[in-house]
Amino acid sequence: MGRVKGNKMVNMQLTNKKLVERGIRMIVEELHIPEDEARALLLKHGSVKKVLSLRA
Repeated sequence: MGRVKGNKMVNMQLTNKKLVERGIRMIVEELHIPEDEARALLLKHGSVKKVLSLRA
């Protein structure tokens, strides 16, 4: 269903700061990009799943 990648949930609601930070770390680890770039992508697209699918 595309909700989990490996053992990490990529289709989560970014409802608080902790989840946003977790999403940023997941993007950094998966795409090997700087944290500030990952943050900008996450805030622009609104979900980890969308960012990872765009950069795949």
